[in-house]
Amino acid sequence: MKSIIGKIRRPKSHFKLGELDDIGGCRLIVKTNDDVSRAAEYLQSTLSLKNHGQAQKDYISSPARSGYRSRHLLTNIPTDYGNYHVEIQIRTKLQHYWATAIEATDEIYGTNYKSGGADTHLSAVDNDGIRFFTIVSSLFALEERSPQIPGFTGDRDSLIGQLNELDCASQLLKDLRATTDSVFEIHTKLTECPELFLLKFSRANQYLDIDSFQQDHLKDALIQYDKLENEIKLDSSQQILSSTDADTSYDNVVLVYAQNPKQLDIAYPNYSANVNQFVEIVSHYLD
Repeated sequence: MKSIIGKIRRPKSHFKLGELDDIGGCRLIVKTNDDVSRAAEYLQSTLSLKNHGQAQKDYISSPARSGYRSRHLLTNIPTDYGNYHVEIQIRTKLQHYWATAIEATDEIYGTNYKSGGADTHLSAVDNDGIRFFTIVSSLFALEERSPQIPGFTGDRDSLIGQLNELDCASQLLKDLRATTDSVFEIHTKLTECPELFLLKFSRANQYLDIDSFQQDHLKDALIQYDKLENEIKLDSSQQILSSTDADTSYDNVVLVYAQNPKQLDIAYPNYSANVNQFVEIVSHYLD
């Protein structure tokens, strides 16, 4: 909800709610950039894309300045209630590790590194944190032999040198590693053969609570999800103040589909703080 409101209120955007492309979305994780291209070509041939089939964003060939890399297809899905915009994200595992690690960092610190500095009131520490993720993204791009991030090009040794110069690098990895080990996860109200999962995360105490529903109970899941979203209070700066569910305060909630609970750790590692892959790769760079 915070992200949606932020996009609508973005200066000079003139967005209306129905014009946003990514309220509905899904993600496909593949091994290589060649797989990304093949998947995109197939989906383009089978789905209706906006702008007469031309609506897509290739953040792999032209990475975002934040370091974000992925390929997006902006689809136009006709239904009985009108046309819905659904964004399909296709990315490699490395690109996925990076994206989920930066989201996990924002959850830990309450920052917005994911925006790549869109917030003009950043501290020196925050600027270094953003630089950390941008450099790592360029290193990942080198490994995948794809274009690097604007302003952060160079060979492997020079980029690793820049990474080692950042005072925040070791501490950031330490905090990510500690979070991976300390998240307390409980599964409550698990139904038989669940396919819908309501994930509720508390940054303050690293607590993840999961409710589950069968697919034919979608309406019940949406009612509970809407209740929790409405309990997240926003001030005029769009900063999260609080959310209450029983005796626990939640900072983020998300309703997802998965074939079984184990798939959640694969598809949503930022909520379980399972960022070991990212930490191991970057630690190897620093070593």
